[in-house]
Amino acid sequence: MRSKKWMVLIFYTYLFLSAGYLSYSAYDRGDNFWIIWGVLSIGLGYQVIRFLIDKKKDEWNTSYVVADQRILGKIKLSLAISYLFIMVFLIIGAYGIQQGFFIFEAFDTIVAAIIFSFLVFMISQVVQQFID
Repeated sequence: MRSKKWMVLIFYTYLFLSAGYLSYSAYDRGDNFWIIWGVLSIGLGYQVIRFLIDKKKDEWNTSYVVADQRILGKIKLSLAISYLFIMVFLIIGAYGIQQGFFIFEAFDTIVAAIIFSFLVFMISQVVQQFID
């Protein structure tokens, strides 16, 4: 997949600004998630600066290889596995909450499902690197 370098920079900048805005609005509301959004915003800001430093000698209208078909195939497979995991986790969690089996709140179950599905995605990416 090829895209222009300025398009990638705009995408990175958009993610940086949106994470910063979400961090500020969560802080303003008094939520505790502003720390997570702030760390994500700092990481995305670093990504923007690194992209600008790496590509300062190149022309902005030239093509930039973002991913090829093999990488996209691996990512799709990992996303499918993590999607199935999160769906099973949430179905079991919803049934357990409905029947009164769990001592956790619904929000804790959702956060745990997201974290564990992210871990499953990362592990499946690592496993696919060793298989190929």
